[in-house]
Amino acid sequence: MNLHHLVIVAAGLTAAAVAQATITDGNMKVTYGALSPTSQSPRSFALFGDALAIDHGFQSGWYYRIAGDTREFSLRNVGGVTQVVGPVHADRDFADVDARGLLKASIDYDIYDSGPASGVAINRLTLMNRSNAPVTVDVFCYHDLDIAGNFANDVCTGNNSSHKVTDPSGVSVELRALGNDLSAVGVFPTVRDLLTNTAVDDLPGTLPPFSGDYTGAFQWQNRTLQPFEQLSFVVWQIVDTAGSALPLVQQYGAGSSSAFEIHTTTIALQDNSAPRTLQVQMKGAIPGVQYLFLACAAPSAVATPFFGVDLWVDYSSFLGTYGHGMVVSPTGEASEPFSIPPSPYLTGIMVFFQAFAEDVTAPNGFAHWSAGLGVRVGKV
Repeated sequence: MNLHHLVIVAAGLTAAAVAQATITDGNMKVTYGALSPTSQSPRSFALFGDALAIDHGFQSGWYYRIAGDTREFSLRNVGGVTQVVGPVHADRDFADVDARGLLKASIDYDIYDSGPASGVAINRLTLMNRSNAPVTVDVFCYHDLDIAGNFANDVCTGNNSSHKVTDPSGVSVELRALGNDLSAVGVFPTVRDLLTNTAVDDLPGTLPPFSGDYTGAFQWQNRTLQPFEQLSFVVWQIVDTAGSALPLVQQYGAGSSSAFEIHTTTIALQDNSAPRTLQVQMKGAIPGVQYLFLACAAPSAVATPFFGVDLWVDYSSFLGTYGHGMVVSPTGEASEPFSIPPSPYLTGIMVFFQAFAEDVTAPNGFAHWSAGLGVRVGKV
């Protein structure tokens, strides 16, 4: 499916923008429940890893709290939400979180199987500050697991960033967070109540081991986003596999506009059986103008001025530019494919991308630039 066809499919799905989303690869399948316009409760969550289709999930959800708020809030169907669901990827885009004029958000869901009864689902939240002043936010990711469809007999081991849950069935599901500051586990509904009550609550740091009806959450504290800055938060849901070489997608840094963005609807996987494709995409550009993708082997930790644009990639590690002579589609989007050959030597490598598109209304008078996009190659 090319980019133009994807846009047509997305337009057709607008009417069901916040229905439940199901993605599948082999025997791996995950379903995230429909969004509510009012409820602060986590959404339904189903996780399957084998041909028996036994559900290991119950509820899941992202929460946030902006400095000065009096409680935590779930991501709800408020402020304009669209959804696109494909076979192995789904995304939900929140144009204006809770209609506060402060944050945009996108949740990207990916899945891949690593065997007949194992695989990984990826749950990634990216926030963008859409305002003209800094915004400081705490982010939470909550899960309630019922291994093999049962509760009250879960056993959880792990640490602050990893909750590995099993039960007498022998099935194991690990929830692994990247870069979080706090986490907590507890019997249902203790952890959920911290996020859904009407008070400010940080996670108490009650770490594994734990036995009982597992619920758990991860927290990223006091992340300050400058105007148009983006930041990604990632949790992997790992079913009966070690997860030793996980793929990663992260957005970081600030673009020149809240509308012009770089993103991907794929993950980078090294597969010994066949090549895989990574699609790097942009959106929010003017149709018909020229565009460019820049790829480097390292990021820039701070914005580096470069002939009128801010670079979020380290130009000294230049790998290539892509899109020469090509123009943005009528829908304001562009895409570049990158083939990942079946070579184990690529596992763990990171590449960093940035997008540029001509626009005389941009701050520099000639082109918009995006935030950075970091992609790590994982192994099936």
